Amino acid sequence: MPASISAPDSANPTRRILKVAVVEDDPTLRLFIEKLIQKKDNDFVPAGSFDSAEKAVVLLKDKPDVVIVDLELPGVSGVEMIKQLSPHMPGTAFVVLTIHDDPEKVFGALRAGAHGYLLKTAKPSDIAAGIRQASEGGAPLSQDIARLLIQTFKEPVKAEKKEIPGLTPRESQILERLAKGMAPKEVAHDLSLSYETVRDYLKAVYQKLHVRSRTEAVIKYLEATQ
Repeated sequence: MPASISAPDSANPTRRILKVAVVEDDPTLRLFIEKLIQKKDNDFVPAGSFDSAEKAVVLLKDKPDVVIVDLELPGVSGVEMIKQLSPHMPGTAFVVLTIHDDPEKVFGALRAGAHGYLLKTAKPSDIAAGIRQASEGGAPLSQDIARLLIQTFKEPVKAEKKEIPGLTPRESQILERLAKGMAPKEVAHDLSLSYETVRDYLKAVYQKLHVRSRTEAVIKYLEATQ
């Protein structure tokens, strides 16, 4: 269980000052999180700020209480960083802060060793509360992520009959819905994903199928599955 070894807060003897590090490549968001960490009311102190996993792996020597990690980092991903560091930092809680609300990414991060999963749309107060919750052994989740996980367990994704070799099940699901005439935003709603997540999947599909448009991708899908 992650636990702080920092000194107690003099204003509240039962509340510890937490050392918090951040790994985020977006400079604006990184600055926002840094300011959140430095806000006195939160009882946090900075423990490092990095724009890549490679720098964090080398420089995270103080073993902070909590590390805020973005998933989409240049080079080594946030998930790979957590997977690499968490076994050697049992007293540190890793909390993902991302735009991605895809169940596959959520489960991937949690399997890698993440203690929490928050969306970047969360309120600053919720992010601060999540940091402290994770340090105390909790598993902070944005409400949208919690609902998504519950829905995933209640309604498991059914295996699709129509698939193209090389595509993931999720990519095939998206293509099948596009082939039925759904727009990307409708696909996102139908699969409980964000529009940005669907667009990321489509980019991967275009590369795998060697096409440049949604229409070409649908045509190839129909040719391969009918």
